[in-house]
Amino acid sequence: MKTEQNNLDRLKGKNPFTVPEGYMEGLTANIMSQLPEREPEEEVKKVSLMDRVRPWLYMAAVFAGLGLFFKVLVGPEDKAAKTDSLLVKTEVSPASVSALQAVEDEEYLEYLEEQYAGYILAEEIGETE
Repeated sequence: MKTEQNNLDRLKGKNPFTVPEGYMEGLTANIMSQLPEREPEEEVKKVSLMDRVRPWLYMAAVFAGLGLFFKVLVGPEDKAAKTDSLLVKTEVSPASVSALQAVEDEEYLEYLEEQYAGYILAEEIGETE
């Protein structure tokens, strides 16, 4: 007895599946007869105020919990931590500020005088040539 090795060549181009006669004509009626009879639900559920507010309450609780968590994590502020700061507070008297301002003004005036003297000198040299 000889066994076929490749059955696909024999079925090439043909559909091996078939539908029984008259199956599609009565399909819808057959399925509908098997379903239980029920009226469609027309009742609309009312949403209560608590159902509307609940997500906002949950969100507020999450933020409050995070705030407390970070407060515990960071710890309370104490005076020792503030004194260990790298920033140094210095107090400068108004007299020293005005003295520094006067020195800066004097240096600026000297700079302007040098620039103006150089400009005048350049003009005189330019005229004599």
